[in-house]
Amino acid sequence: MKGFRYFMPANTYFGKRCIAENKEALRPFGEKALIVTGRNSAKKNGSQADITAALEQLGKTWVLFDEIEENPSLETVCKGAALGKAEGVSFVIGIGGGSPMDSAKAIACLIANPEKDSSVLFGPPAAHLPVVEIPTTAGTGSEVTQYAVVTLHDKGTKSAISQLIFADVSFLDPGYMATLSPTVTNNTAIDALSHLLESYMAVRSSYLSEKMVEMGLSIFRECMPALLKKEYTDEDREKLMLASAIAGACIAQTSTSLPHGFGYFLTYDKGIPHGRANGLLMAAYLNSFQGKEAQKVEKMLQCMGLSSVQQLNEFLQAVLDTPESFSAEDVKNFTQKAMQYPERFASYPYVLTEDAVYQMYAKSLLR
Repeated sequence: MKGFRYFMPANTYFGKRCIAENKEALRPFGEKALIVTGRNSAKKNGSQADITAALEQLGKTWVLFDEIEENPSLETVCKGAALGKAEGVSFVIGIGGGSPMDSAKAIACLIANPEKDSSVLFGPPAAHLPVVEIPTTAGTGSEVTQYAVVTLHDKGTKSAISQLIFADVSFLDPGYMATLSPTVTNNTAIDALSHLLESYMAVRSSYLSEKMVEMGLSIFRECMPALLKKEYTDEDREKLMLASAIAGACIAQTSTSLPHGFGYFLTYDKGIPHGRANGLLMAAYLNSFQGKEAQKVEKMLQCMGLSSVQQLNEFLQAVLDTPESFSAEDVKNFTQKAMQYPERFASYPYVLTEDAVYQMYAKSLLR
């Protein structure tokens, strides 16, 4: 067994009403919070009301920045940080899917470094305000990872910031998922699945991280019938959120791999939701492994009760919406962009040529 390091500092509370029951966890973070979220979902599902009630019961004040879009831009993050600086906030709360939670991390760093511009996000380690995360989808894992991704319009892609920021406290209440549409529920669930699969195959995987993946996959397996029917019980939502958190804990140790790195261009150029983009690329990615790595793929499939990558791909096609149409020119464009970011290949165990990247895209997208 090879050696490994495990680091997971996020203080995490799971269960219905976990904010109200554990609001004292918020006490150490100062007197004023910046709440970072989107326009509607946090209001609709009750999460915003729950956290503001908890803050007010503790005698804390708050200010709201609810302008986070899907795949938030660096410009939006800077706008949120400007509000936080002007209001003199002492901590940041992200509510929603990956977009608000990732934005909260970036904003917390920008506020803590008022003399620096946005380049601080991509530079050496820098200070950040305390961060509280409240996921309302089961997919991103940002509530337990150190990662944050923003959209860079000048580069035509999404990119992780260099700052590694774990949440100080995370509240995981599966009840907030009750208002999600089947499309969002399934897209985000496939994002969580991709975290599990990519972590297992990453070059930095360890005995511990792989056992965590196997546990996450066994829980995800119990949710597969609900994802296929697009009908979810409260127990299904609890298991999806738990599987997502486990998946996040796994990639916090190993990072993600090619489906994430390649999928960013599908999201940016075609507007394809992140989890769905990962799902489109998954079969070709898993089929690329050989020897001992191929045996690991088989073990993952067994954890899911599947016999082949083809069967997994059929499941993915069934739970995701009708596939988009891509051209050979799209594949060429995605390949050229991917080759500009070789650091995104770091978790993959083989050398990737431009032709190999093209073939992976082509097998995934051309019908």
